[in-house]
Amino acid sequence: MKLKNLLSGDPKIGPCILGIGTFDGVHLGHRQLISDIIACARYSNLPSVIFTFDHSPRKFLSPDIFKGYLTTPEEKFSLLLATGIDYVVFRPFDEQFATVSYTEFVNDILIDKLQAETTFVGFNFCFGANRIGTSEMLGEELYRHGHKCHVIAPVKVDDEVVSSSIIREAVAEGDFVRANRFLGREASFSGEVIHGDHRGRIMGFPTANLQLEESQKILPPNGVYACFADTPEGSFPAIVNVGTRPTFERGGHLLEAHLLSFSGDLYHRTIRVRFVKRLREEKKFSNMQALVEQINKDLATCREILQINLSKTA
Repeated sequence: MKLKNLLSGDPKIGPCILGIGTFDGVHLGHRQLISDIIACARYSNLPSVIFTFDHSPRKFLSPDIFKGYLTTPEEKFSLLLATGIDYVVFRPFDEQFATVSYTEFVNDILIDKLQAETTFVGFNFCFGANRIGTSEMLGEELYRHGHKCHVIAPVKVDDEVVSSSIIREAVAEGDFVRANRFLGREASFSGEVIHGDHRGRIMGFPTANLQLEESQKILPPNGVYACFADTPEGSFPAIVNVGTRPTFERGGHLLEAHLLSFSGDLYHRTIRVRFVKRLREEKKFSNMQALVEQINKDLATCREILQINLSKTA
């Protein structure tokens, strides 16, 4: 099995080339680090391994300021394994682990348990209790035991360093053009399609609805978005409303996706919505006809944006 829980015992991987990080978003910076790990592993004829956590350390250490994930743990593991890495080893971040010193982390986990011949980390890597350890200290400690450490230089897009924090800010502002540029793919939200009040169907725009109220992911501001929806039946262009449906005063926080050129039943099936661009803010209309007229305008804009997006990726 490529996904291993460190608390389940010896991962039985043997000497390896290792990368460490939280990897929320698995963005372009993370992918550069992973690419370097895989290249080194192939050259050394050793397995490539990522060590990470099931949940964000920030969520455990500072829950009051934790804004949400770019990728859920399940999404993160899936994205990491899809890169071609041989193994993903994770450990739950808990109270016990939060007290582990940086020297204990190196000796007990990196050397004894994971048997890392060479370890790769990002330029801003910190570790150990109270984040005392730095990438420089990691290199010194590993060198003292006859092991190697490589620190990856910052990856920049438009002269700006790629980071999960910047992407979270962009998503929170609804700026998916910027967020996606740093991610190297579209930011997305997945969930099981639930029943709504079927008002969209009455207006001629049936929607697949996803519940947002208990989401652990960072969400965009309420509004209308051009998206793609990945379903069990394939991928479809979609116009999406995120919000509370103020025209009908229904309340509840929903993602409503109207899939273009699709007819079928998606209830209780899982779909993924990939955000491309924000069209406008959510607003209250005087009546249903005014809303329908605006939706038709939004659809025309949505089709144009998504066609351009498809042309760029063709």
